[in-house]
Amino acid sequence: MTDALVVGDHIVVRSRSDSFVTVNGQPAYAGTRLSVLDKQGKLLSSTDYGFSLAAGYTGEWLMMLSPDGFIMVQATKGTALLHFDAQARPLGSATDLYPPVAATSTTEYAAAENGGAVDGNGFWLATTFSLLPVTDKTQYVLKLCKFDFSGRQLTPPFMISTSALHPHVAAAGGAVLAGWMEGGGAALAMWAKGAGAPTIRSINTGGSQPYPVALNTSGKMGVLWNGKATTTSSGGVMGVAVDSNGAPVLPSGRTDLTQETLSTAWNGNARASEIDAHAFSGGIAIAGSVVGAFKTGDPVGDVLVLADYAVGSEPLSAQSPTLLRFTLPGRAALGPAPVFRQMLFADHAVLLSGDDNRLQAFNVNRGR
Repeated sequence: MTDALVVGDHIVVRSRSDSFVTVNGQPAYAGTRLSVLDKQGKLLSSTDYGFSLAAGYTGEWLMMLSPDGFIMVQATKGTALLHFDAQARPLGSATDLYPPVAATSTTEYAAAENGGAVDGNGFWLATTFSLLPVTDKTQYVLKLCKFDFSGRQLTPPFMISTSALHPHVAAAGGAVLAGWMEGGGAALAMWAKGAGAPTIRSINTGGSQPYPVALNTSGKMGVLWNGKATTTSSGGVMGVAVDSNGAPVLPSGRTDLTQETLSTAWNGNARASEIDAHAFSGGIAIAGSVVGAFKTGDPVGDVLVLADYAVGSEPLSAQSPTLLRFTLPGRAALGPAPVFRQMLFADHAVLLSGDDNRLQAFNVNRGR
């Protein structure tokens, strides 16, 4: 499993295709197998689209809901937009959100990375661009633009950075938050609802990648990251709420974001793998894992953690989370690079855990 989302009353999972090309003597696979699961996580159908969606493309895709099903946008080296119905069947042909650039061009800016989020009548896309060929001295500019679901621009492409990597976007309630790495640190661009221009600021996350997240449907935003250990913090899963000016909401007198650890009660050392976070029932729902003992006296191993945090006027780190901890059957290891995706329905949730070789689904009850 690479990604998944809830589409209506079921789940669509994207995973590695069997189709590959050889790059530097190694196979590089297309990430274009789309599988449909029911709302309990049972497999209903699976289609391997191979390279039929984008010839030779082995990069990642963004999956986002649309009125007729969902869309996929290339996340690396391109901006092709594809439409699918609710059963993961293609609708029409691909559309390029920005003009493609020939590999031989040295004068045009080519799309390098994308991050996106749906917002009402369309989706925001943060895209880095660079001149070709790419070298270790290449500078990447970052533009943010809102598109409708047919690929038409709803805003001009706003230039928000002249040196950016790894963009991510969250949007809700008319507000949008973009995060990226700039000069080895984290940066944010925040549009409050109705604002005429973004607020752009750097935030000190100890050099860790920021992941914007919509904390609730009224436009409350936040940013999470997997923290690095410092002299003042043990690291772990970290994060802050962000006010309408893009400033972190911190305890009085505190300026160091590396003290805002959310996983202190997870009872283990947080892994460096990706975490999954969603707005849910007026709060934030996080799925991750730690290396620790499930119960006192148990051997140390992989423990999955579901953590629900309330979202209010206080700092996120001040909230007491509702925690659910469990292990895989037989205390099996998660593997070197597990991927977690929370599928949140009105009456229950399904946690998907997987990698290139397997996918497991767990039905769970959340705290709120």
